[in-house]
Amino acid sequence: MVKYTDNVVYPKVLVVGINAWREDGAAHTLMDIFRCWNPENLALIYTRADLPNTDVCYHYFQISENQVIRSVLKPWMKVGRIVKNTPLNANNESDAEHERYIKAHKKSSSLLPLLRECIWKLGNWRTKELKKFVKDFNPDIIFVPIYPTVYMGWIQKYVVKLAGKPTVCYLADDNYSYDSCQNILNYIHRYWLRQQVGPLARGCKEMFVIVDKEKEDTDTRFGTDSVILTKSIDFSKKECVSRRHNNPLKFVYTGSLIIGRDKTLSLLSDAINKVDGKAKLYIYSQTEPKEEILRHINNGHSHFCGRIGRDEVIKVLQEADVVVFAEALEGKEANVAKLSFSTKITDYIANRKCVLAIGKDYIAPIDYFRRNDAAIIANTMSEIFEQVKRIVENPSLIDEYGEKAFNCAVRNHEKGMMNKRFIDTMLRAVEK
Repeated sequence: MVKYTDNVVYPKVLVVGINAWREDGAAHTLMDIFRCWNPENLALIYTRADLPNTDVCYHYFQISENQVIRSVLKPWMKVGRIVKNTPLNANNESDAEHERYIKAHKKSSSLLPLLRECIWKLGNWRTKELKKFVKDFNPDIIFVPIYPTVYMGWIQKYVVKLAGKPTVCYLADDNYSYDSCQNILNYIHRYWLRQQVGPLARGCKEMFVIVDKEKEDTDTRFGTDSVILTKSIDFSKKECVSRRHNNPLKFVYTGSLIIGRDKTLSLLSDAINKVDGKAKLYIYSQTEPKEEILRHINNGHSHFCGRIGRDEVIKVLQEADVVVFAEALEGKEANVAKLSFSTKITDYIANRKCVLAIGKDYIAPIDYFRRNDAAIIANTMSEIFEQVKRIVENPSLIDEYGEKAFNCAVRNHEKGMMNKRFIDTMLRAVEK
């Protein structure tokens, strides 16, 4: 271990995750968590095709899915390699592989996850190169984000055994219960996943979770005393911008339309159409709704606007009067987000946005909004219309709930507080 800042001795941490850390890509939550760390004391083993491009971490080992697939057919082929940070937006040999991955996973199938796990099971990823990388880095802690994939559990347990060092887990979703399973293949996959998640969770020195409801569930299930850790907010960079309301009021949704969210937004579009042109709904998503839902949404004062870039997302959210958080209201789909907490929630509340939160009361995001009085909430179809009508008739609610949201953000997500909580917990894990 070496000293970094503030006379703190920062342990060497080896993260075993899915995504490369990129400033222009996924995995921002994990990357942001570790921005307070010494990059020389961080290493990442990951399984995606893309290459890293951030100064948060300097040491990387990639085991790409394409390599694993090839090794099943050609066992002599090399799997795994040390990679380095690349310039932002640089083209690289992994781009085509990444595009193939995205296209494959747009085709929803219950069989696909099982086939994928079987390929990883057969693949030759336990290599001397991986062993050498772990040995040479010689971590003090193994940091394990828990994913809904069996193969990540295999890799993580293997690395934990290789290193022989304390483990800290990070659980950001319900990756253990059967609540969201919709068919026999889902149940089989979840059973298989539980065989990996259970030992990792019960064997860790510290456990991070992302929201109160998940802490309650995790501590009961695994006997942990978990620590809540969410995306942090740097309020020194936040400016208070006063703005007049749009006429008609502008409701905006940004994000995916999977797991029943499209149906919920369809109900919201009905409610918007009933308030006589006093409000409009704009839906921005890279997910194309089903044709019948698309027709329904685009009928009247609601509009599906398709995919936009990150900078455009920021702009449309700034111009919105009300931002929409939506989850499924019926069936097993409603259980998928039971213990989730989207990072866009912190973005909304940090920017003083009035949030219309739609979802079942028992799911973690709605529970969070209700505990903190940080959003206008609708749990049913009738409540969606009632709340839209309430907002339209009382526009002062937009400013009131914008302030409530911001106060919630300050209480729960301030950057300095989160950094200290994270560092203290990691140091405690080393000492146990």
